[in-house]
Amino acid sequence: MSMWLPDLQTHNGPRYLAIADALAGDVAEGKIAPGTRLPPQRDLAWQLKVTVGTVARAYAEASRRGLVSGEVGRGTYVRDPKEQRDGLSILHRTLAEIHHRPADESGFIDMSINRPTGGNGAIMIAEALRKLADSPDLSRLLGYRIDSPWPRHAAAAARWLAHEGIIVAPERTILTVGGQQAIVAVMAALTGPGDVILTEELTYPGIKRTAALIDRAIEGVEMDAHGMRSDALDAALAKRPGSVVYCMPTLQNPTTITMPAERRAEIVEVARRHRATLVEDGIYAFLNDRAPAPLWSLAPESCVYITSLSKALSPGLRIGFVAAPDAVRPRIAATIAATTMMVPALMAEVAAMLIEEGGAMRACAEQRGQATARLAIAREILGVEHCPATPSDNLWLILPPAWRADSFSAEASRRGVLVTSAAAFTVGQRTPKAVRVSISAPRDLDQLRVGLGILADLLRDPSDRLTMTV
Repeated sequence: MSMWLPDLQTHNGPRYLAIADALAGDVAEGKIAPGTRLPPQRDLAWQLKVTVGTVARAYAEASRRGLVSGEVGRGTYVRDPKEQRDGLSILHRTLAEIHHRPADESGFIDMSINRPTGGNGAIMIAEALRKLADSPDLSRLLGYRIDSPWPRHAAAAARWLAHEGIIVAPERTILTVGGQQAIVAVMAALTGPGDVILTEELTYPGIKRTAALIDRAIEGVEMDAHGMRSDALDAALAKRPGSVVYCMPTLQNPTTITMPAERRAEIVEVARRHRATLVEDGIYAFLNDRAPAPLWSLAPESCVYITSLSKALSPGLRIGFVAAPDAVRPRIAATIAATTMMVPALMAEVAAMLIEEGGAMRACAEQRGQATARLAIAREILGVEHCPATPSDNLWLILPPAWRADSFSAEASRRGVLVTSAAAFTVGQRTPKAVRVSISAPRDLDQLRVGLGILADLLRDPSDRLTMTV
């Protein structure tokens, strides 16, 4: 086995691509001979200080390029250059012939990141920008406004929050540069270095990155079919009273669970008893208009609510909204001012226009319709047992015993479909055999069908997988 360790310092972009590029370079320069066995994924991940999923994806990318081959139980080996050229040509030709138009220009059907479906968000934003180009307010929108947001923008924020069940006065809203900045600002304002943030045991990777960035520890709270368990939260808070608890009660990422009303009331009661602050992420709330009342409505005095327009309208419209108790709102606002000085008024104006004129609400309705249609296709191809009960951008795919999450995602990648392994969402040591599949990501229903068909083939016949070891 080779002790190959890639030098990633000269390679930019995602880590998995950097590893694959480094391997391609070392093979081309003769630093690695054909037939060399590469390090096991876990060993290389430890050496590079990256996740096993990153290395699995890198090996899958190398396999897609024809650089390596593998055999279950034996490992991953560098291929002969001639075989590399032939294998890559065969792979691309086979995908094209069997699936007609299986992927975007990248060569993949990317179901690893969810995004709004359709193009109405871009169309509405373009129209708003055209109006602003001739507006007398444009120069003011491009200037500084450090003290507070425009009243009109605050009113639009309150209107959007009300759409998600959060009734708050405009002057008590906070605008942010997207939902991710909202998470960073809230956590930085409410916790100190070394503090522990409690989350669901499977959680949005952005909160994990936030905790690492601001030097906070993160601890997972056990979940069941209804979301975060109130008894597990009670036990965690008994050890750390007054902690901050981050959770996503509606269409939880990645599991797609919507917490029932009774569980929400239990979570609020436990948090109150232990003087904890709940941080409720409502980013997907617009997709489930039948969800129970948000946690914030049950405990506005001890809950911070965050959301954004990224999933309903466009990820590029970096506008998020926060509702917070009076006691902590100034600290959150000060953190935002310290990191970005101000929220760009131009983007806030576009958001306000779309909210006031009804375009944002129409986009929500369109996304719900798209989610319903895509979920129906997923049920048809994968079976009801693999799909949530309500429309969602994601599926949480529990895998058969023969598969592990990393090897399944690696093999799916080799076949042209990108999904996200459970490891990306896991807090703690219990990583389930599951992957998240974003059904909102494929460009149209035809591409969705192709991608889901490839995944269904893997679920039906795991013995047919070709090579990735974990």
